[in-house]
Amino acid sequence: MSEIIKTEAVVLSKMNYRESSTIASFYTKDLGKISGIIKGARSPKSPVGHKIDSFNYLQIVLYKKSGREIQLISQAEMISYYPRIKEDLLKLKYASAVLELVSAMTLEEESNPRLFRGIVRILNLFEASNRKPGILLIKFIVFLLKESGFEIQFMRCSQCGRPISTDEKKYYFNFEKGIICSPCSHDVAVDVTFSPELFQFITGLNGIGSEEKIDSGEIDKTLNFLEKYLKYHVPEFKGIKSIHLF
Repeated sequence: MSEIIKTEAVVLSKMNYRESSTIASFYTKDLGKISGIIKGARSPKSPVGHKIDSFNYLQIVLYKKSGREIQLISQAEMISYYPRIKEDLLKLKYASAVLELVSAMTLEEESNPRLFRGIVRILNLFEASNRKPGILLIKFIVFLLKESGFEIQFMRCSQCGRPISTDEKKYYFNFEKGIICSPCSHDVAVDVTFSPELFQFITGLNGIGSEEKIDSGEIDKTLNFLEKYLKYHVPEFKGIKSIHLF
């Protein structure tokens, strides 16, 4: 027996299936990540098909059957389609990385309402705010790491346990061990260094206003660091394609 479920969902990706159908990946409020088929979606007469597109925030109705890998999507109502993201190449680049990371870092049917709210919130920020898109992506990755159990601890030196001062001139990080204080940096391999502004930003110690001090080079360096950190701790993770393709 199938269970009829109505839930909110963000479309992560889609692909054509057979002559007229579409299979899409969704991150949903109540079920987590699921795959669903929309039969006849590519027909001009389909009431659902044109709503199934990456980024679209929907309310969907599905027939969920236990043990079935691809659920049947019967209805979809648009909540938001984020036109400014889709029209702005820079926003599109970094927002696409959000969807890619959610796809790569979550398991099928593992519900996380807090993560769902975080996805919607970050897409709303990409859509409506004038904050730097690369910084928004960094904020989301830090949030996703915490939700996925890979949170980076920055407050104490991983080598000696000493609290990390907030007025250092440089901050040091080793991918295996974590944050390193200045004295220990002479004894441990340093994989990346942070400026004080970047360290404070990553650790949430500053406000939105100070983001203007962070230039594109530091944003790229931070994203590169976070990507390498994910690769180191999640062997099956192969990198963020979106930020390299655009």
